[in-house]
Amino acid sequence: MIGRPSTGEDSPLVRFRLPRWLAILSGITGTILGFATNLYSENFRKAISESGHVVNSTTVSILVTTIVASASTAIIYRWLSRRRILQQTVLPGEIKIDSKALRSVSNEQDAVVGRSLRYLETKRESNELIVFLHGLGLDANDFRPYMVESKLHCIALTLFGFNASERDDPYYKPISLESHVQLVSYALELIHGLYPHKRITLVGFSFGADVILFLSQFTPGTASRLRIHRAVLLDPNVNHTTTTISSRIAVVDRDRPLTELVKILESASNVTEFRNLCQYLYKITAKSFGQIQRHAQEVIDMWPGEEYQRFLDYLSKLASTVGGVHLVLSFSYENHFNAIVRGATLRGLDTNDMECSQNDHFELIGPQFLKEKLEGVL
Repeated sequence: MIGRPSTGEDSPLVRFRLPRWLAILSGITGTILGFATNLYSENFRKAISESGHVVNSTTVSILVTTIVASASTAIIYRWLSRRRILQQTVLPGEIKIDSKALRSVSNEQDAVVGRSLRYLETKRESNELIVFLHGLGLDANDFRPYMVESKLHCIALTLFGFNASERDDPYYKPISLESHVQLVSYALELIHGLYPHKRITLVGFSFGADVILFLSQFTPGTASRLRIHRAVLLDPNVNHTTTTISSRIAVVDRDRPLTELVKILESASNVTEFRNLCQYLYKITAKSFGQIQRHAQEVIDMWPGEEYQRFLDYLSKLASTVGGVHLVLSFSYENHFNAIVRGATLRGLDTNDMECSQNDHFELIGPQFLKEKLEGVL
């Protein structure tokens, strides 16, 4: 079952207090604007005494200044308060993995019952529900910057064992790729049951996009049964050549990981990519490396060779079970794009929903990019 956020006295949605810094900032702003107004106070009194019942230009100017000062303070205060409330509406939750999950999870060697899947949620009045799936070694927090500002109802799932708090927890031992995908299917079933009247759009980044593609193999019928409205794939793997980082992670010696991790940094082609890789490696080294490595090894096996047939097979199956598929490849994938479009055309797929952007890999989950891609089409 899904653990619902508390709505008791300590809930952020109920017990909201203006933080000290916000009150101070609003006060300072009001003081500055009030001081500016007071500069005209002598002229204001003089204008009244001289004009009697006649309002001259000086009086009007002072009145306008006073009104603007008061209104500006109120607007700033309201904007800061609203932003604070929005930040607090990104609430954590958990999906309890009970015995019912075994209807979805078929690998008897993977112990998952009694554990949880963690998620972040922002509730909005929108009829659109976006479910985010993260990349290898990342987690739901990578979508938080967008979720804070989004006008859509959003849920970002963290895959089993990919939370930093589960790093050394023997209760969250590495599980198979098959079980990861089936647990996502289990979570989607529960989310759909909780919000049956909302249109679900799946958004997967990197390996999260792979997971969406693998639904048809490991959990056939899930997407069509839940009537998924749309799937947005951000830089999925398309063949073996795109599994560069995971291929290196797969062979890292857990006792002496530094050499291979440094090689990953050396693969950067520019400063921006180097910075993104530094942030990425910093994050995954705080996670269960055994979980990440097993996931990487099994995903690599799913993408043999340099052809695109397997990717197009998965894409075709997905397109036949959801309302629409939007494929976005980063600039570093441009050498794959033409061949993929040609292959998709031969299969009768809608290539109007395929694009090669000018963004790099990690920029695809930036808040502005997600806003343009999601809120512009839904």
